Amino acid sequence: MSDAQEIFVRAHTVVPQKRQRQGPSAPNWPKKVLVIDTETTTDAKQKLTFGAYRRLQLTPLGYQCIEEGLFYDDDLGSSQVDVLTRYIKDPSNLPGIEVKRFPPVSRLPLMNRSAFVERVFWKAIRKGDIVVGFNLPFDLSRLAVKAAPSDHGGWSFILSLRKNRTTGEMEPYPERPRVVIKSLDSKMAFIGLSSIRHPDEWPREARFLDLRTLGHALRDESYTLERACEAFRVPGKMKHKPTGRVTVNEIKYCREDVRATASLLNAMKKEFDQHPIDLRPDKAYSPASIAKAYLSIMEIGQPKAHFNVMDKELGISMQGYYGGRAEVRIRKTHVPVVHTDFTSQYPTVNALLGNWDLLTAESVRFEDCTNEIREMLQSLKPDDPYDPAFWKRLSFFALVRPENDILPVRTVYNGRTQNIGINFLTSDNAIWYAGPDVVSSALQTKRAPHVIKAIRIVPCGRQVSLTPTNLAGMVAIDPKSDDFFCHVIEQKSVHKPTNKGLSHFLKILANSGSYGLFVEVNQEKVSKPASVRILSGEILREKDLSEVEKTGGWYFPPLASLITAGGRLLLSMLEAAVAEAGGSYLFCDTDSLCIVSNEHGGLVPCPGGDYRLSDGSEAVKALSWKEVGQIATKFNRLNPYNDSLVRELLKIEDVNFVDSDPRKPRRQVFGHAISAKRYALYIKTDDGIKVVKASGHGLGYLCAPKEGMDVDSNAPHWITESWEWLLRKDLSLSYEEPAWLDLPAMMRMTLTSPSVMRTQRPEWLFPFNFFFLPLLSELDGYPAGCDRSNFKFITRYESDREKWKKLEGINLYDGQHYLTEMFPSGKQDKVVPESFRIILRLYFRRPESKSLAPDGSPCVADTRGLLKRASIIAGEIVPVGKETDRHWEQGEDISLVDFKVLEYRATTKMVVADTALREQIAKFTLRGLMRKTGLSQHTIEAMRAGKAVRRQSLRRIVESIR
Repeated sequence: MSDAQEIFVRAHTVVPQKRQRQGPSAPNWPKKVLVIDTETTTDAKQKLTFGAYRRLQLTPLGYQCIEEGLFYDDDLGSSQVDVLTRYIKDPSNLPGIEVKRFPPVSRLPLMNRSAFVERVFWKAIRKGDIVVGFNLPFDLSRLAVKAAPSDHGGWSFILSLRKNRTTGEMEPYPERPRVVIKSLDSKMAFIGLSSIRHPDEWPREARFLDLRTLGHALRDESYTLERACEAFRVPGKMKHKPTGRVTVNEIKYCREDVRATASLLNAMKKEFDQHPIDLRPDKAYSPASIAKAYLSIMEIGQPKAHFNVMDKELGISMQGYYGGRAEVRIRKTHVPVVHTDFTSQYPTVNALLGNWDLLTAESVRFEDCTNEIREMLQSLKPDDPYDPAFWKRLSFFALVRPENDILPVRTVYNGRTQNIGINFLTSDNAIWYAGPDVVSSALQTKRAPHVIKAIRIVPCGRQVSLTPTNLAGMVAIDPKSDDFFCHVIEQKSVHKPTNKGLSHFLKILANSGSYGLFVEVNQEKVSKPASVRILSGEILREKDLSEVEKTGGWYFPPLASLITAGGRLLLSMLEAAVAEAGGSYLFCDTDSLCIVSNEHGGLVPCPGGDYRLSDGSEAVKALSWKEVGQIATKFNRLNPYNDSLVRELLKIEDVNFVDSDPRKPRRQVFGHAISAKRYALYIKTDDGIKVVKASGHGLGYLCAPKEGMDVDSNAPHWITESWEWLLRKDLSLSYEEPAWLDLPAMMRMTLTSPSVMRTQRPEWLFPFNFFFLPLLSELDGYPAGCDRSNFKFITRYESDREKWKKLEGINLYDGQHYLTEMFPSGKQDKVVPESFRIILRLYFRRPESKSLAPDGSPCVADTRGLLKRASIIAGEIVPVGKETDRHWEQGEDISLVDFKVLEYRATTKMVVADTALREQIAKFTLRGLMRKTGLSQHTIEAMRAGKAVRRQSLRRIVESIR
């Protein structure tokens, strides 16, 4: 790449924030709880039919039922109300009361939705009870009669109406607050009340607990109610397919769901109460919430607030922040491999860098270390990074003027894809990098980068308030004498043979408390533009912004940047060790490297390889298993743990052993990779191959065409079947096509946010409803005459896969309705989704855009073999905000589909499209681009010719062709 490219660097922002008022703390577990569950129609509206509830009271045995009842929609037909009435009159359908009452209750209360909301729901909230459910936002939205956008990006629900005394029309009841729900992602949401007319009549804070969220916080798993009950060993829900009508079986099913939810509440409460932390269960949004609470209970100060660090220094360290490294080095070429990964990489890096001393320091200072770092880099030897003492010198940030150095580069690759690649970088503008990244470059290039300035963060003293605690009530830790990161991993190993649950918790705690909390920022829209200071390295700007980034309590970019850079240094060391032995690798992914290797070593065919087979074809060298073992042993020099507890720092993964059981003999594994995080590992069998590890990245966002998990590959059945089909075809083996291959590929989404799909939203699409977003064929997926740039097609959700091929949907831009078909008709009046067959073919062709083909040309769909690093020449340095980690690929949150990175550019300026982008623009017709972007013919022709155009014009082009 010869043209200068924009380079994107992260920025620290200073946003005016109102101080939050802290009221009196509420008890973790109130005396009473209201558990609810709703049943709905099975059509697109998913409208309330009826629901069940239990009121629970806290007793020495846990929460026990003191009242159970049913409610139904205000407009439910009389025949269905009769079913409910007959049900409660049947003397065999007794309430599930667990606390004795006199006189005993012999009949289930039954009321309509309005009465339930008034007599039960609002009454519980007024008394300070906690409202509990599983996927609670959905159930709360079923109780609502109206929804509107809230002030801060969520939904505001009206649950109560009254008759207007003047007009007689129904209107929102002003004496009742609205329920406000703001989803953070598919697993967690903030739930509360809007402003209240008579605050003295209501608790300071209404409390809502979604057990799906609490289960995720406790176990780092995304559960359904059925799977959560299995995991927490409580009697689960009934097996039942909802009918959308009120039937006796449906009533039993709903009551059983509420009973299961109440039992699950007690099981989660028991586990949650083992943690001696000051955290309410309804504030436990993720595993990081629990990790933060442990740091707080040990009386560790939140670093940004505790330390006197200037925003300039935070801006320097944020410019050096990049996420984990993931890339493919050998593309679309089958090679024998040994899959390796680093033990608990981020806790390990924290321990090596001495970050516990930093986190528990009384204060920190930044000191100049320019000369020391220059000398270190100029005298660097390959074995230096294997010395633990060397790592203690790496907590620095260096201002580097890159001159063909190998560094993380965040830019737009191939004119389309913004990504981070570890590539050759040259720049006239100096850029700040974290110390381990600078050392990585010197290790790879065997020369020192040009360091203009370097500063080191130095801990001073020790916080005097540090307090011991017991992790999960069972593992003692003293923050004065124990390194948290080491201690938790060691104890994980101690308890793994005898207490797998405790060991799993310690693993979660170590990972969630090691990295993400130090770089937590959340995008938020503000009602009126706020004046924001933007700092990134040497860049300082002020802008008025309507979208801002608010930092979490433990945000501290010096730690975050050093941690991820340290992880990349470990991978760089491993890459260098493999190269020193003459070998190569298939891919790397954050903490793992898949090394080309077989039992005895030798040459393996691979386009672009440095070796030659006897027939003259190109090859790479496969290291022997013994050579890989020797490399792994070398890393044990760095082991920061007690080596009797954690024996290996670089592990030979279980997949390398028969049945993925390390107690069994080794087996030969083969690998095939397409692009970053898209790979599969397999073994050879009598009938061809068997996939033993399958990546679902880039596929997991699709609604599964088949249920179930494949135990051997630890992936959904359909993901494993996809890879086996693709690999068998590529290897010219016999194959059986998956039965679901010609079903339409669609995303199952949930309407979590009012900020998306604002226009022409169909009346059936109520907040938190499920719906499908089909992926449309680029060739003939759109009806004739429609404007593709103004076409966003959705359909109702359908659980019956047999009906997926023929659905009715709506274009959200113009409100037009269309039917779907799997093949275009002569009239071209239907919408044609892509089939899984087509999506998988495209998936298999996805290029590794941030690397080059073996011949140095851009990596394209058909590129095979050993890829090369790209050479980037930096143009403008652009500060940006948080990048999406594509959570929507694994969840259902529609707001993340349209997630855009905030760019903090300088005031409007003329820019030139680089060569790769001009090539992309040339693939589109002039008229088509004019229609899609609204730009003039003159502007588009100027872009194609490499002439300067307004920055905003170039941005519109880029957004339209992505």
